[in-house]
Amino acid sequence: MSGIKMRVAAMCVCGCAIGVTAAPVPECDASGVCTTGRVQAVAAGGKQMWARSCVFTDAPTLEVAKWLSAQPETEGKFVIIEFWRTWCGACKRMTPLMNGLQKKFGDELVVIGITGETEEQVKAYTGPKKEYALALDRPLPAAQKEKPRNAGKPAAQEGTAAGPDLAELSAHAHPDQGAYEALFGVWGWPHVIILEPQYRTIIWEGFPGLKGYELTEAKVAKILALGRGKEKGAAAKK
Repeated sequence: MSGIKMRVAAMCVCGCAIGVTAAPVPECDASGVCTTGRVQAVAAGGKQMWARSCVFTDAPTLEVAKWLSAQPETEGKFVIIEFWRTWCGACKRMTPLMNGLQKKFGDELVVIGITGETEEQVKAYTGPKKEYALALDRPLPAAQKEKPRNAGKPAAQEGTAAGPDLAELSAHAHPDQGAYEALFGVWGWPHVIILEPQYRTIIWEGFPGLKGYELTEAKVAKILALGRGKEKGAAAKK
């Protein structure tokens, strides 16, 4: 195996780094999450990532294949996007948090859950009810898909209690990779990004349950307070 090089190449329209070389043997990070040969990205400040870091870049315009709920009104609001999967245990653990954020801060933000799975898979989902907007991602164009490198292995594996659930294959090879999700190189679920209202700049990203970097109601409240302060400042200058 040591003589085999695996290339992970991905497209990123949001100006973030692309291209990492995968290790040929399974490796586990400090939190106990085994990446099955994938190299785990580390964002600024040493934060572990299961996607490419695109923080402080403007997010691509959100386009979905189908809304499974009413399409939410996002104008003037912060947007929290959760990339998730029906089979993902970590996604189920984070659902109460996402529900709570939508319920408590719904006047100022919108939570949107996006999956690359089918509508039938979502309808068959038996986990905690997601009380926020849900949508199906657009399929990844055929030209961007690659054949799985390990066809005999399962396409996904469960993470630990402290980490997300992971994909064994490259982002472009994963069978249910969505087109919007692929722009961020997501390969561990759930992956969450928070967009500010004016420019849709990504101001927070990552696995919401990562120890030391948890996404909490208190943290979101601070983000919203800063947003209100910025609006007041802009209004005062007029």
